[in-house]
Amino acid sequence: MEPFLWIPGQGVDASALARLRAHFTRPAEAMGEAWLMGEHRQMFEALLGDLDRLPTSALQEPLGEIASGTSSFGPRPEWDAWFHYLLGALAPRSHEAFVSYLLEYLVSGFMALHPSGAHRAPYAGFRDDALMTLGRCLMDAQCWHGSNIVVERVLHRAHGNWGDASGDLSASMCFCLKYLPPSQVQPWLHSVLAIPSPHWRAQLMVWMVGAHDMLDGTVRWPSQWPEGAHPAVDWEWSHCLKPELAAAAGEGGDSVTNTFLPAEARAQALQCLRAYFSPAVYADWLDAIRTVPALENALGDIPQAFLALYVQGPGVQGTRDA
Repeated sequence: MEPFLWIPGQGVDASALARLRAHFTRPAEAMGEAWLMGEHRQMFEALLGDLDRLPTSALQEPLGEIASGTSSFGPRPEWDAWFHYLLGALAPRSHEAFVSYLLEYLVSGFMALHPSGAHRAPYAGFRDDALMTLGRCLMDAQCWHGSNIVVERVLHRAHGNWGDASGDLSASMCFCLKYLPPSQVQPWLHSVLAIPSPHWRAQLMVWMVGAHDMLDGTVRWPSQWPEGAHPAVDWEWSHCLKPELAAAAGEGGDSVTNTFLPAEARAQALQCLRAYFSPAVYADWLDAIRTVPALENALGDIPQAFLALYVQGPGVQGTRDA
């Protein structure tokens, strides 16, 4: 694939979306809930109709069932077929939110079905198409005014607490780290870091601190993030993403990974981030964040934690003392 970059305004790729939709048509039978033990099982009959008429909450529910059901009971052709259809159908609606973003549900469902990477792709080029659609939703034009985020459109969960990472950001960062070829990780991260929006920089700093234990391999799967962690970097249904998913995928013929994020991608990310943040760059980020007092106040001691984890080179002690 061509270099994969995050550039504000360059979101879901129309050609990739068209290919997803062409390959994954609507299943003929309704999808059922992730409850297989009772006499009666809820069926999502409304999905057989016009999805554009369904509210966000009515779409989140079946997507949550796919993630939780696959996590609890293993993969099922029914959920596989419905998810891939919904992926193409709903990617343009990813920024709709009912408490949480639809994007978070789409990412969790994708990861539950492809826990070891998209190796058993439904068609040639599927992984690239997923990256160019779901992996670029956060860059959709509706989310940006130039190089600044539209605060009411993106990073929604952080609005009440900028000191935790919004679920749409966390889900998207982990999605790209999980599925990008390792050679693409550093160019992509450089494009992420180049976005100058103060809100964006504050959220990235929060995410880099909260996700550090996963980047260095201390935490292997999202299910292992402790409840109440600060800063929080989880997203909707990320707690269902656990090592048993990879084991079940291995039984189906996939290669099995023992970590959620590939080791090479994690190493590339840490190398890139630590090389990028000189004391001068760190100071520049802090100056940008200070232009929005609510951001500086919400971050609290997170910049100090970030400094210890990522900032390298001469002058670090002076920056820390400042």
